[in-house]
Amino acid sequence: MRAQGEGEQFRCISIWDEGRLLGLFPFERRRRFKGLPVTTLTSWRHSAYLLCTPLVRADAAIECLRALVRWAVSEASVLELLYMPANGPFDDALRAAAPTVVRTARFSRALLVKGASADAYMEEAMSGQLRRQLRRNERRLREQGMLTLSVGSGADIGDEIERFLELEASGWKGREGGALAASPANLEFGRTVLREAHRRGRLQMVGLDCGDQPIARRCSLLAADGSYAFKTAYDEAFAAHSPGVLAEALSLREFHRLPNVQWMDSYTEPDNPTVNRMWKDRRAMQSVAVGIGAWGAFWLSVYASIRGTARRGEPVRPAA
Repeated sequence: MRAQGEGEQFRCISIWDEGRLLGLFPFERRRRFKGLPVTTLTSWRHSAYLLCTPLVRADAAIECLRALVRWAVSEASVLELLYMPANGPFDDALRAAAPTVVRTARFSRALLVKGASADAYMEEAMSGQLRRQLRRNERRLREQGMLTLSVGSGADIGDEIERFLELEASGWKGREGGALAASPANLEFGRTVLREAHRRGRLQMVGLDCGDQPIARRCSLLAADGSYAFKTAYDEAFAAHSPGVLAEALSLREFHRLPNVQWMDSYTEPDNPTVNRMWKDRRAMQSVAVGIGAWGAFWLSVYASIRGTARRGEPVRPAA
Protein backbone atom coordinates (compact mmCIF):
# COMPACT_ATOMS: atom_id res chain seq x y z
CA MET A 1 0.00 0.00 0.00
CA ARG A 2 2.94 2.36 0.55
CA ALA A 3 3.88 1.86 -3.09
CA GLN A 4 0.42 1.95 -4.68
CA GLY A 5 -2.19 3.19 -2.23
CA GLU A 6 -2.39 6.83 -3.24
CA GLY A 7 -5.00 9.17 -4.63
CA GLU A 8 -8.29 10.64 -3.54
CA GLN A 9 -10.23 7.42 -4.01
CA PHE A 10 -8.04 5.17 -1.87
CA ARG A 11 -9.39 4.18 1.54
CA CYS A 12 -7.72 1.89 4.06
CA ILE A 13 -10.03 0.98 6.92
CA SER A 14 -8.68 -0.52 10.13
CA ILE A 15 -10.93 -1.97 12.83
CA TRP A 16 -9.63 -1.91 16.42
CA ASP A 17 -10.79 -3.17 19.78
CA GLU A 18 -9.00 -1.62 22.77
CA GLY A 19 -5.68 -1.33 20.98
CA ARG A 20 -5.96 -4.71 19.23
CA LEU A 21 -6.15 -4.64 15.43
CA LEU A 22 -9.06 -6.84 14.27
CA GLY A 23 -9.11 -6.19 10.54
CA LEU A 24 -7.59 -4.25 7.65
CA PHE A 25 -9.61 -3.37 4.55
CA PRO A 26 -8.02 -1.49 1.61
CA PHE A 27 -10.69 -0.08 -0.72
CA GLU A 28 -11.02 2.08 -3.80
CA ARG A 29 -13.98 4.43 -3.87
CA ARG A 30 -16.07 4.32 -7.06
CA ARG A 31 -19.17 6.21 -8.13
CA ARG A 32 -20.84 3.31 -9.91
CA PHE A 33 -21.44 -0.40 -9.37
CA LYS A 34 -21.86 -2.60 -12.46
CA GLY A 35 -23.22 0.35 -14.42
CA LEU A 36 -25.61 1.42 -11.65
CA PRO A 37 -25.34 4.88 -10.00
CA VAL A 38 -24.30 3.53 -6.62
CA THR A 39 -21.39 4.74 -4.50
CA THR A 40 -19.20 1.69 -3.94
CA LEU A 41 -16.09 0.74 -2.01
CA THR A 42 -14.32 -1.89 -4.09
CA SER A 43 -11.39 -4.08 -3.03
CA TRP A 44 -8.19 -2.22 -3.82
CA ARG A 45 -5.58 -4.47 -5.34
CA HIS A 46 -2.19 -4.25 -6.95
CA SER A 47 -2.20 -5.59 -10.50
CA ALA A 48 -0.06 -8.53 -9.32
CA TYR A 49 -2.61 -9.56 -6.69
CA LEU A 50 -5.21 -12.17 -7.58
CA LEU A 51 -6.37 -12.66 -3.99
CA CYS A 52 -8.15 -9.87 -2.13
CA THR A 53 -9.45 -11.55 1.03
CA PRO A 54 -9.13 -8.85 3.74
CA LEU A 55 -6.97 -9.49 6.77
CA VAL A 56 -9.29 -10.31 9.68
CA ARG A 57 -8.55 -11.96 13.04
CA ALA A 58 -10.16 -15.38 13.06
CA ASP A 59 -11.33 -15.12 16.67
CA ALA A 60 -13.14 -11.82 16.04
CA ALA A 61 -14.15 -12.09 12.38
CA ILE A 62 -17.91 -11.61 12.72
CA GLU A 63 -17.52 -8.76 15.22
CA CYS A 64 -14.99 -7.08 12.92
CA LEU A 65 -17.14 -7.40 9.80
CA ARG A 66 -20.22 -6.08 11.60
CA ALA A 67 -18.19 -3.03 12.63
CA LEU A 68 -17.11 -2.54 9.01
CA VAL A 69 -20.73 -2.65 7.80
CA ARG A 70 -21.79 -0.13 10.48
CA TRP A 71 -18.95 2.21 9.50
CA ALA A 72 -19.78 1.94 5.79
CA VAL A 73 -23.33 3.31 6.20
CA SER A 74 -22.06 6.88 5.87
CA GLU A 75 -19.53 6.04 3.12
CA ALA A 76 -21.11 3.83 0.46
CA SER A 77 -24.14 1.75 -0.44
CA VAL A 78 -22.17 -1.29 -1.63
CA LEU A 79 -18.96 -2.99 -0.60
CA GLU A 80 -17.50 -5.02 -3.48
CA LEU A 81 -15.04 -7.73 -2.43
CA LEU A 82 -13.04 -9.28 -5.27
CA TYR A 83 -10.97 -12.46 -5.70
CA MET A 84 -11.94 -14.41 -2.59
CA PRO A 85 -12.28 -18.15 -1.93
CA ALA A 86 -15.86 -19.23 -2.56
CA ASN A 87 -16.06 -21.01 0.77
CA GLY A 88 -14.24 -21.04 4.06
CA PRO A 89 -14.03 -19.05 7.30
CA PHE A 90 -14.11 -15.55 5.80
CA ASP A 91 -17.10 -16.27 3.57
CA ASP A 92 -18.95 -17.84 6.50
CA ALA A 93 -18.19 -14.85 8.76
CA LEU A 94 -19.20 -12.33 6.08
CA ARG A 95 -22.59 -13.98 5.52
CA ALA A 96 -23.16 -14.10 9.28
CA ALA A 97 -22.26 -10.44 9.71
CA ALA A 98 -23.99 -8.83 6.71
CA PRO A 99 -27.69 -9.28 5.91
CA THR A 100 -27.28 -8.76 2.15
CA VAL A 101 -24.48 -10.57 0.31
CA VAL A 102 -24.75 -11.21 -3.44
CA ARG A 103 -22.23 -13.22 -5.41
CA THR A 104 -21.27 -11.25 -8.53
CA ALA A 105 -18.76 -13.66 -10.08
CA ARG A 106 -17.68 -17.25 -9.61
CA PHE A 107 -14.75 -19.06 -11.18
CA SER A 108 -12.15 -21.64 -10.35
CA ARG A 109 -8.42 -21.83 -10.85
CA ALA A 110 -5.78 -24.51 -10.58
CA LEU A 111 -4.89 -25.81 -7.12
CA LEU A 112 -1.95 -28.04 -6.22
CA VAL A 113 -2.67 -30.46 -3.36
CA LYS A 114 0.28 -32.45 -2.04
CA GLY A 115 0.39 -36.06 -3.18
CA ALA A 116 2.25 -39.10 -1.88
CA SER A 117 5.34 -37.83 -3.74
CA ALA A 118 6.20 -35.47 -6.56
CA ASP A 119 6.72 -38.36 -8.97
CA ALA A 120 3.40 -39.94 -8.02
CA TYR A 121 1.61 -36.63 -8.45
CA MET A 122 3.14 -35.94 -11.86
CA GLU A 123 2.30 -39.45 -13.02
CA GLU A 124 -1.34 -38.93 -12.07
CA ALA A 125 -1.84 -35.30 -13.05
CA MET A 126 0.17 -34.90 -16.26
CA SER A 127 -0.21 -36.60 -19.60
CA GLY A 128 2.49 -38.97 -20.77
CA GLN A 129 3.21 -36.60 -23.65
CA LEU A 130 3.84 -33.69 -21.27
CA ARG A 131 6.11 -35.76 -19.02
CA ARG A 132 8.17 -36.89 -22.03
CA GLN A 133 8.38 -33.28 -23.23
CA LEU A 134 9.63 -32.16 -19.82
CA ARG A 135 12.33 -34.82 -19.78
CA ARG A 136 13.41 -33.98 -23.33
CA ASN A 137 13.64 -30.24 -22.68
CA GLU A 138 15.50 -30.77 -19.42
CA ARG A 139 17.99 -33.06 -21.14
CA ARG A 140 18.64 -30.54 -23.91
CA LEU A 141 19.15 -27.68 -21.48
CA ARG A 142 21.49 -29.77 -19.32
CA GLU A 143 23.54 -30.37 -22.44
CA GLN A 144 23.95 -26.57 -22.52
CA GLY A 145 25.07 -26.49 -18.88
CA MET A 146 21.74 -25.96 -17.12
CA LEU A 147 21.77 -25.96 -13.32
CA THR A 148 18.82 -25.75 -10.94
CA LEU A 149 18.37 -23.32 -8.07
CA SER A 150 16.26 -23.60 -4.93
CA VAL A 151 16.18 -20.96 -2.19
CA GLY A 152 13.91 -21.67 0.75
CA SER A 153 13.37 -20.57 4.31
CA GLY A 154 16.59 -19.59 6.08
CA ALA A 155 18.78 -19.87 2.97
CA ASP A 156 21.05 -17.09 1.78
CA ILE A 157 19.23 -15.44 -1.12
CA GLY A 158 22.12 -13.23 -2.24
CA ASP A 159 21.12 -11.12 -5.23
CA GLU A 160 18.47 -13.55 -6.48
CA ILE A 161 15.60 -11.12 -5.93
CA GLU A 162 17.27 -8.56 -8.19
CA ARG A 163 18.08 -11.25 -10.76
CA PHE A 164 14.44 -12.29 -10.80
CA LEU A 165 13.22 -8.70 -11.23
CA GLU A 166 15.63 -8.15 -14.13
CA LEU A 167 14.63 -11.43 -15.79
CA GLU A 168 10.92 -10.62 -15.56
CA ALA A 169 11.46 -7.12 -16.97
CA SER A 170 13.41 -8.51 -19.94
CA GLY A 171 10.42 -10.45 -21.30
CA TRP A 172 6.89 -9.82 -22.46
CA LYS A 173 5.76 -8.60 -19.04
CA GLY A 174 8.32 -5.83 -19.28
CA ARG A 175 7.24 -4.88 -22.79
CA GLU A 176 3.55 -4.81 -21.78
CA GLY A 177 4.12 -2.97 -18.50
CA GLY A 178 3.18 -5.87 -16.23
CA ALA A 179 6.61 -6.59 -14.74
CA LEU A 180 7.36 -5.60 -11.18
CA ALA A 181 10.20 -3.41 -12.45
CA ALA A 182 7.98 -1.67 -15.02
CA SER A 183 7.69 1.47 -12.88
CA PRO A 184 9.40 2.88 -9.77
CA ALA A 185 6.28 2.24 -7.65
CA ASN A 186 5.98 -1.35 -8.89
CA LEU A 187 9.68 -1.94 -8.32
CA GLU A 188 9.43 -0.72 -4.73
CA PHE A 189 6.42 -2.97 -4.23
CA GLY A 190 8.15 -6.03 -5.71
CA ARG A 191 11.36 -5.60 -3.75
CA THR A 192 9.47 -5.00 -0.51
CA VAL A 193 7.21 -8.04 -0.89
CA LEU A 194 9.98 -10.45 -1.85
CA ARG A 195 12.54 -9.18 0.66
CA GLU A 196 10.05 -9.18 3.51
CA ALA A 197 8.75 -12.63 2.58
CA HIS A 198 12.32 -13.96 2.64
CA ARG A 199 13.05 -12.26 5.96
CA ARG A 200 10.00 -13.96 7.46
CA GLY A 201 10.88 -17.36 6.00
CA ARG A 202 7.92 -17.28 3.62
CA LEU A 203 9.61 -17.10 0.23
CA GLN A 204 10.34 -20.18 -1.88
CA MET A 205 12.26 -19.44 -5.08
CA VAL A 206 13.31 -22.00 -7.66
CA GLY A 207 14.95 -21.50 -11.01
CA LEU A 208 17.14 -22.60 -13.87
CA ASP A 209 20.51 -21.16 -14.89
CA CYS A 210 22.64 -21.72 -17.95
CA GLY A 211 26.18 -20.77 -17.02
CA ASP A 212 25.77 -17.70 -14.86
CA GLN A 213 22.66 -16.59 -16.73
CA PRO A 214 19.20 -17.01 -15.14
CA ILE A 215 16.77 -18.45 -17.68
CA ALA A 216 13.75 -19.14 -15.43
CA ARG A 217 12.54 -18.22 -11.96
CA ARG A 218 9.44 -19.10 -9.95
CA CYS A 219 8.60 -17.31 -6.66
CA SER A 220 6.05 -18.72 -4.21
CA LEU A 221 4.80 -17.18 -0.98
CA LEU A 222 4.19 -19.47 2.01
CA ALA A 223 1.38 -18.98 4.55
CA ALA A 224 0.70 -21.52 7.33
CA ASP A 225 -0.18 -24.82 5.60
CA GLY A 226 -0.72 -23.17 2.22
CA SER A 227 1.24 -21.30 -0.44
CA TYR A 228 0.69 -19.07 -3.45
CA ALA A 229 2.38 -19.16 -6.86
CA PHE A 230 3.27 -15.46 -6.83
CA LYS A 231 5.45 -14.77 -9.88
CA THR A 232 7.15 -16.55 -12.80
CA ALA A 233 9.66 -15.31 -15.36
CA TYR A 234 11.78 -16.87 -18.10
CA ASP A 235 14.31 -15.90 -20.75
CA GLU A 236 12.55 -15.84 -24.11
CA ALA A 237 15.79 -16.69 -25.90
CA PHE A 238 15.36 -20.22 -24.50
CA ALA A 239 11.64 -20.45 -25.26
CA ALA A 240 12.12 -23.46 -27.56
CA HIS A 241 12.95 -25.53 -24.46
CA SER A 242 10.09 -24.17 -22.29
CA PRO A 243 12.17 -23.06 -19.29
CA GLY A 244 9.11 -21.59 -17.60
CA VAL A 245 7.35 -24.96 -17.70
CA LEU A 246 10.48 -26.67 -16.40
CA ALA A 247 10.61 -24.17 -13.53
CA GLU A 248 6.99 -25.01 -12.78
CA ALA A 249 7.89 -28.70 -12.61
CA LEU A 250 10.85 -27.93 -10.36
CA SER A 251 8.58 -25.87 -8.11
CA LEU A 252 6.18 -28.80 -7.89
CA ARG A 253 9.03 -31.06 -6.74
CA GLU A 254 10.26 -28.54 -4.17
CA PHE A 255 6.69 -28.05 -2.94
CA HIS A 256 6.50 -31.76 -2.12
CA ARG A 257 9.65 -31.36 0.01
CA LEU A 258 8.18 -28.60 2.18
CA PRO A 259 7.28 -30.28 5.48
CA ASN A 260 4.25 -28.27 6.60
CA VAL A 261 2.75 -26.98 3.35
CA GLN A 262 -0.18 -28.97 1.98
CA TRP A 263 -1.53 -26.91 -0.92
CA MET A 264 -0.61 -24.19 -3.39
CA ASP A 265 -3.01 -21.73 -5.02
CA SER A 266 -2.03 -21.06 -8.63
CA TYR A 267 -2.82 -17.37 -8.03
CA THR A 268 -3.66 -16.90 -11.69
CA GLU A 269 -6.56 -16.61 -14.08
CA PRO A 270 -8.84 -19.64 -14.57
CA ASP A 271 -7.60 -20.50 -18.08
CA ASN A 272 -3.83 -20.44 -17.46
CA PRO A 273 -2.61 -23.16 -19.87
CA THR A 274 0.58 -24.13 -18.02
CA VAL A 275 -0.79 -24.97 -14.58
CA ASN A 276 -4.01 -26.37 -16.02
CA ARG A 277 -1.93 -29.04 -17.75
CA MET A 278 0.17 -29.79 -14.67
CA TRP A 279 -2.17 -29.50 -11.65
CA LYS A 280 -5.28 -31.62 -11.26
CA ASP A 281 -7.36 -29.84 -8.61
CA ARG A 282 -9.30 -26.59 -8.67
CA ARG A 283 -10.00 -23.86 -6.13
CA ALA A 284 -13.43 -22.22 -6.22
CA MET A 285 -13.20 -18.41 -6.18
CA GLN A 286 -15.75 -15.61 -6.15
CA SER A 287 -16.42 -11.91 -5.99
CA VAL A 288 -19.30 -10.65 -3.83
CA ALA A 289 -21.18 -7.44 -3.15
CA VAL A 290 -22.42 -6.46 0.31
CA GLY A 291 -25.47 -4.22 0.54
CA ILE A 292 -25.10 -1.45 3.10
CA GLY A 293 -28.43 -0.55 4.67
CA ALA A 294 -31.80 -0.59 2.92
CA TRP A 295 -30.50 1.51 0.00
CA GLY A 296 -27.66 -0.92 -0.69
CA ALA A 297 -29.98 -3.91 -0.43
CA PHE A 298 -32.33 -2.24 -2.93
CA TRP A 299 -29.59 -1.64 -5.49
CA LEU A 300 -28.32 -5.20 -5.17
CA SER A 301 -31.83 -6.47 -5.82
CA VAL A 302 -31.88 -4.29 -8.95
CA TYR A 303 -28.52 -5.70 -10.01
CA ALA A 304 -29.70 -9.29 -9.45
CA SER A 305 -32.84 -8.61 -11.45
CA ILE A 306 -30.91 -7.08 -14.35
CA ARG A 307 -28.40 -9.92 -14.46
CA GLY A 308 -31.04 -12.56 -13.93
CA THR A 309 -28.74 -14.47 -11.61
CA ALA A 310 -31.58 -16.49 -10.13
CA ARG A 311 -32.51 -17.89 -13.56
CA ARG A 312 -29.38 -17.97 -15.67
CA GLY A 313 -26.57 -18.44 -13.17
CA GLU A 314 -23.82 -16.08 -12.11
CA PRO A 315 -21.06 -14.59 -14.28
CA VAL A 316 -18.08 -16.89 -14.40
CA ARG A 317 -15.21 -14.45 -14.84
CA PRO A 318 -13.49 -12.50 -12.05
CA ALA A 319 -14.04 -8.78 -11.90
CA ALA A 320 -11.19 -6.43 -12.81
